[in-house]
Amino acid sequence: MHRLVSILLLTFLLGLSWASNGCVELDKLSFDRIVKRFRYTLVKFDVAFPYGEKHEAFINFALESNEALDDLLFALVGIKDYGEKENADLGKRFKIPEKYPVIKLFNNETLDKYVDYPEDDPITVESLRKFISANTDLYIGLPGCLKEVDELAAKFSCPKKSKDALAQIVSEVEQMEGLYEAEKAHKSFQIYLTLMRKMAQLDKSVQEFIASEKDRVRNLLKGKISDNKKADLNLRLNIMESFKSGRILDKAASDEL
Repeated sequence: MHRLVSILLLTFLLGLSWASNGCVELDKLSFDRIVKRFRYTLVKFDVAFPYGEKHEAFINFALESNEALDDLLFALVGIKDYGEKENADLGKRFKIPEKYPVIKLFNNETLDKYVDYPEDDPITVESLRKFISANTDLYIGLPGCLKEVDELAAKFSCPKKSKDALAQIVSEVEQMEGLYEAEKAHKSFQIYLTLMRKMAQLDKSVQEFIASEKDRVRNLLKGKISDNKKADLNLRLNIMESFKSGRILDKAASDEL
């Protein structure tokens, strides 16, 4: 609620138009002033009056995430190629091609560096969710992920963990099994546990194992498999995103850094 009031106040003071879809509209006068107030800002550069599936996916992701992610602002920059060519200067500043939409993730520490949303990736709610999960330290659970176990996965992935420390985390996870008795949650829980048990016994690092396992699963997804198998493999990929070196999901994840 505090975050919403803050954005609305900024919008009023700067004379911006507040988009009822969970995004704030930015222009050359407001861009830096607004973006610097949030740790992260996901900006979609698009035509002045966007529409279609890609726009709807961005809006739906914003609506889904606004209440859960206080440190992430969703913003729109509409670029006109006619008349007074509004926001064309922002397009030039951030090297926006005329192939819209273009999505960039900004960090308020410096606006000169940003992460480009891969142009080959589809713009869907799921893909946007994965993009934020992969490029920030914000907790945004991918489908099938379990927040409490994700926090332990973050601890598990911290570099230079001894085998004893990994074994201790595995033991903590094993004690949580009773919390996930529902069928879908239990399936996810078993994937976390299986991965952790295997990695705790290997000589290679968690990051090396996860990278090779992702490649293996992606190759399987390219083959002819049933819809159920495909769903299981995508669930496995989502869960593996939780094992990221240096990713802190919660204060608990930093206990042994």
